[in-house]
Amino acid sequence: MFTPGSKYFLGLTGLSFVSAVLYMFFVNPSDLGAVALIGVALAGALIAGFTLLTRDGDVFTADEAVEAAAQPITPSMWPMAFALSLAIVLIGLATRPIVFVVGVGLFFGSGIEWAIQNWANRASADAEFNGFVRARAISALEYPGLATVGGAIIAYCFSRVMLGVSKEGAPIVFIVAAAFVLAVGVAVAFKPSFRGKPALATILVAAVVLVTAGITFTVKGERHELAEVSKADEYNIKNRECGPESAPSDHLANNNVSMRSSVAATITVEDGKVYAQLVGIPTKVDSVTVPRSNFTNILFRNLDSEERRLMVNLGTQKVAETGVVEKVGTCTQLTGKGQENVITITVPKPSSADQQYSFTVPGVTGEIKLVVP
Repeated sequence: MFTPGSKYFLGLTGLSFVSAVLYMFFVNPSDLGAVALIGVALAGALIAGFTLLTRDGDVFTADEAVEAAAQPITPSMWPMAFALSLAIVLIGLATRPIVFVVGVGLFFGSGIEWAIQNWANRASADAEFNGFVRARAISALEYPGLATVGGAIIAYCFSRVMLGVSKEGAPIVFIVAAAFVLAVGVAVAFKPSFRGKPALATILVAAVVLVTAGITFTVKGERHELAEVSKADEYNIKNRECGPESAPSDHLANNNVSMRSSVAATITVEDGKVYAQLVGIPTKVDSVTVPRSNFTNILFRNLDSEERRLMVNLGTQKVAETGVVEKVGTCTQLTGKGQENVITITVPKPSSADQQYSFTVPGVTGEIKLVVP
């Protein structure tokens, strides 16, 4: 039942699988070594299946002898592509999800191509006719599919390069890439001798360089400032809380207000206390009145030694029809000693006994009432 060749590969499969199980149990189940051993087991099983299917290449019947003596089958790159795609899938399991997705796509694509070519090679003993059969079966889908996949790979690799190089180097890379595309286009249009193999070789070399650079920058990651923003997750609800702690929005705050002509009031923190002053009135007040549904600017000045932020509390509201009640408000960025920030508010509803509005500074006693007629 089992051919001599298949026995060797079945033994390799069993040994690799047992080694992978022991490695995951005693070392690390998510380590690259476990993935490599599982890959060896899968490769051994695949080759064992091929040797069983072909019976180690032995010919036993007259029909098989005639078929073996027929015209040689056209060489194919799809078995190599199939094996390479399987390796990419295994690498993706241990590295990045995008590599795994690309590997799965290549795995199914090369498998289909391999199956169709194998089917076409059995159509007749004439290699030219078999090529015609294959072209009729798959060419209508092959070129658009390859163009789509190639374009996606080029776009992804180029994006990785642009996100990985420095802010100063990115425009230079873009200009060089655009100039290369323009030069190749001009050469194809005005130099007939460049068309054909020279143009194809140039494009292939450029594609290899781009893919290599894309893989390199994918492994390296985005440049420092982009990586920091990505880790900060500014849109996370936890990072939008207006408290005394630092948030991503506080990064590189301006802390300087150049125009004050439209400021309605100034709220100041000094010696751990908060007070307000209306425009043109030096007296300290504990309430500020603003018009309803109009944009109003409030200046916040920090005279304390610690960083502070001004928070506007605008009551509560229900979330759609869920019955959940949440607080409504906004705040400035953290403001250092002797610095100031401005906040623009628009209050659509008047204040009332049920909905009281106020200005507060986290970490400071007292509040300033916000009155909306």
